[in-house]
Amino acid sequence: MCIQRRFLWGGGANHNKIAWVNWEAVCLPKESGGLGIKDINKFNLALLGKWKWNLFHHHGELWAKVLESKYGGWRGLDEASCDNNASIWWRDLKFVLHHPIHQNVFQDGIIWKVGSGDKIKFWEDRWLDGEITFLAKYPRLYLNSCQQNHRIEEMGAQKDMG
Repeated sequence: MCIQRRFLWGGGANHNKIAWVNWEAVCLPKESGGLGIKDINKFNLALLGKWKWNLFHHHGELWAKVLESKYGGWRGLDEASCDNNASIWWRDLKFVLHHPIHQNVFQDGIIWKVGSGDKIKFWEDRWLDGEITFLAKYPRLYLNSCQQNHRIEEMGAQKDMG
């Protein structure tokens, strides 16, 4: 962003010129009166979010299997723990996804389709209301459960009444 500003308004490493228009206005689309310049921070956030999206949707591919075995895959991104053995890229990705401003952006953009229930954790994912996990809603029941780490497909049994 600093390089973009310096290009737009001039100045050098030790000399800054006055910005006569605020940066948010510059980043607006041309149709809205801006210059259509991308906000690098928002663009970076979108690209990092795409990694999580790709991990979720391409879990069977080799690169996703490597990240799954090393870091826990897309679920490993949801864990707030700091792993000092993780790569700088993975730590940065987790930092951005857990940043107070951005942490709910990705979760709020997801609508769960249960399907066969093979990807969704019964207690830990927000799959029913979308607002709160069963773990948060019923913590005492979770503590007494023998099925704490189960996915939906592993809970109960379905009988064909036909």
